[in-house]
Amino acid sequence: MKKELKINVAVIAEIRKSKSHSNAIWAEDYWMPSSVIYGHVNHEIGDVIRQTEMATAYFMGHSEIYCHAKETESYIHNFESEVPAIYVVLRRDEEDEHPLDYFVHAVTVSPYEAQDYADPAEDIIERVPMPTKIAVMLMDFIDQHHVDEPFKKRKRKNFKQEPHQFGKDPIFQNMSAQRRNGLDQEGGKNDG
Repeated sequence: MKKELKINVAVIAEIRKSKSHSNAIWAEDYWMPSSVIYGHVNHEIGDVIRQTEMATAYFMGHSEIYCHAKETESYIHNFESEVPAIYVVLRRDEEDEHPLDYFVHAVTVSPYEAQDYADPAEDIIERVPMPTKIAVMLMDFIDQHHVDEPFKKRKRKNFKQEPHQFGKDPIFQNMSAQRRNGLDQEGGKNDG
């Protein structure tokens, strides 16, 4: 039984016009992954898929979703959300190696992995709806490989107190020993 699943997908992203006023200097058009298609499509990177007054959708390229049997907990977490999703990571093309301003850096079904990409805050990470065929493949993979791991409470390690050495005050003192010696918590003598 294979412990990994590879799913080939095609990625579509849109460049959307900002809804703010056209005279605002800070308002820019922005990129947003919009869908993932199972399998291979006959488009070139940069092909316009559809165009409206407010957005233009481009074919961003093909990618592979990689799933491993040890990561099934994160896939289950994805299915527990209201709408299972695929996470698309777009990265800015700083070196002009791609026909568009952004390229597909990663595609994942793990919300944990998507969070890792979000930490540096340099990429565009967006949830897109998971196609039914991919959802079925992923559920079958989870059914085959998921193992519930019982919660294991860590056992407390025994405290080993060091013997008192001359000139070195102990960090921890046994409170009952202090009381036996007639000391209160402040280190003074008890009156009683």
